Amino acid sequence: MRALPIIVALMLCVGGVATDARAADVASPPAGLMWNKTGLPAVFPLQVKTLPGRDHVLTLLDVKTGEEALAAYIRGGAFFRVLVPPGVYRLRFVSGKHWQGEEALFGQGADTEVFELRHPLEFETRGLGIKSGHIVDLRGRGTEARITDQRICQAFRPDFPRAKVPVREGSRAVGPDFQAPQRGNLRARYCG
Repeated sequence: MRALPIIVALMLCVGGVATDARAADVASPPAGLMWNKTGLPAVFPLQVKTLPGRDHVLTLLDVKTGEEALAAYIRGGAFFRVLVPPGVYRLRFVSGKHWQGEEALFGQGADTEVFELRHPLEFETRGLGIKSGHIVDLRGRGTEARITDQRICQAFRPDFPRAKVPVREGSRAVGPDFQAPQRGNLRARYCG
């Protein structure tokens, strides 16, 4: 009868270890886009800089509706950039060390931190060819983020016209007789 409390204690310890092992067995997702629920094309740049040691799940919340628009997984300390759809979003970060799946994220407890940026960020086209996004730097003290603009400038430049050779009747659309349509050239670069 004296051994019963010891056996129960051992079973509880082993059960607790098994539970922790199961939580640790969940493989974290690859870094990058997890999902985009907006149905809009993701074309605006968002770069996030973090310290190593903790991974992050970033969720963009639509300011108008409060709905989740997009989520991405960020490996702490690694370079991270994702393209997001147009709109104005609040950015929510959930940070932790032990991934427990998309529902639980990093779980509850002292190791998990949830925070939002103070101000929403706008992702839009400015002018004729500037895609306006942001860089969020979380490497500072606490949850204070440093925000800077990031822009992709695009310019369309038509190529020089090709020499056109008249197509002979009955010829195929290949070889030197084929009249290729004129092409344009879209150039994109980071401009701020």
